[in-house]
Amino acid sequence: MLLVGVIVFAAMQLVTPPVTNAPVTNPIKAPADVVAILQRACYDCHSNETNLSWYDKIAPASWLVNADVKEARSRFNFSTWDTLSATDQQGRVWEMVNMVLTHKMPLSTYAALHPKAKLSAADIAVLKNYAEELSPANYHDTALVNATERALDVFSSSVTNDKKQPVAANGIAYIPDFQNWQVISTTNRFDNHSIRVVYANAIAAKAVRENNVQAFPEGSTIVKAVWNSIENENGDIKPGTLNSIQVMTKDTRRFTQSKGWGFAKFNGTGLKPYGTTAAFNTTCFNCHKIADATDYLFNIPLENKTGKREVFDARGLKVITSFANTHQQTLAVLYGNEAAHTTALKGYRVHVPGEVFTLVTYQQANNKYWYGSHIHGEIKSVETVRSGIADNQLTYTLEQGSVAGSATRIAEILSHQPSVFP
Repeated sequence: MLLVGVIVFAAMQLVTPPVTNAPVTNPIKAPADVVAILQRACYDCHSNETNLSWYDKIAPASWLVNADVKEARSRFNFSTWDTLSATDQQGRVWEMVNMVLTHKMPLSTYAALHPKAKLSAADIAVLKNYAEELSPANYHDTALVNATERALDVFSSSVTNDKKQPVAANGIAYIPDFQNWQVISTTNRFDNHSIRVVYANAIAAKAVRENNVQAFPEGSTIVKAVWNSIENENGDIKPGTLNSIQVMTKDTRRFTQSKGWGFAKFNGTGLKPYGTTAAFNTTCFNCHKIADATDYLFNIPLENKTGKREVFDARGLKVITSFANTHQQTLAVLYGNEAAHTTALKGYRVHVPGEVFTLVTYQQANNKYWYGSHIHGEIKSVETVRSGIADNQLTYTLEQGSVAGSATRIAEILSHQPSVFP
């Protein structure tokens, strides 16, 4: 038996494909301390400078090593890094930081055999600082402000809502009526300077309310409306042009390679599908792997003090806009009925009977599922403005919490420009 084992072991070595290193053509250009950390902790898998130890070359361990290197290089390769666009580089760095913070990288099996790859708190601080340097704020971006005004003019003058239904390469279609769904969260991402409102269909919303977020039921669908954010030095952040509408849907029979989740992204008001082949679904899922504790969803409500995930019941009102203030550490969503939406799109100049505006203001919290993002926490206040049925007179009601300067609240609430939707 010993002889047989030796023969089998020797045969295994003959079928071990070697890890080859292609030329280093466009290496990452980053500060020396950043590159040093990456070389020590990442390059063996994520570059063409793989330097294997003798024990990495012995089958069957070598088979796992080869597979890990192949997958790692497909995700990103520091030896060809500068072939990526600046936006892609920025996104990969933030993903890298989050993989480190969630202990997904370096792989625990690799770090156990290569102690030098383990990252210290100081190493992580260097990487976080580098990520933030790649994403500076551009206060009151004039080009974005002007583009937003033009987009709002088009949106406001639209006589009918064009029910576009583009389809992504993996077969997921755009969902025109998502604005009627339950809002489950709002987020402000300082990594890519966007502000988002996240909607859930009835199946997914029920799972969130019941805190069944470890495994969302079949048929759950999440839609994220994403706007490029207009930022000001006073901390104000408001939505600019529509960046994209993003969809996640749970269909375990169709999407077996991504834990049952199908992804789609429709860019701009033209809703151009992202990705030319269905392979983009894997790219999206690779990023979402970080959030495996919540079934690969990042932007779900945080648990409150009683362990529940609360969502605000807007009672049939739809989102007019959302905004944030980083100095006050608040996120807010302004809802309205159809009459309120019409008035908002006309700049609040003329009021009609029966308008209902509801402003929900939340305490801002760090999104523990993604470093680079703020998410709403507990509700600070709920305020409602109504116009009279007979005389259009505006009235103000503080329904929950407390606010300062209640005498000026109507003007403040009705000063927020509506967001541009498809």
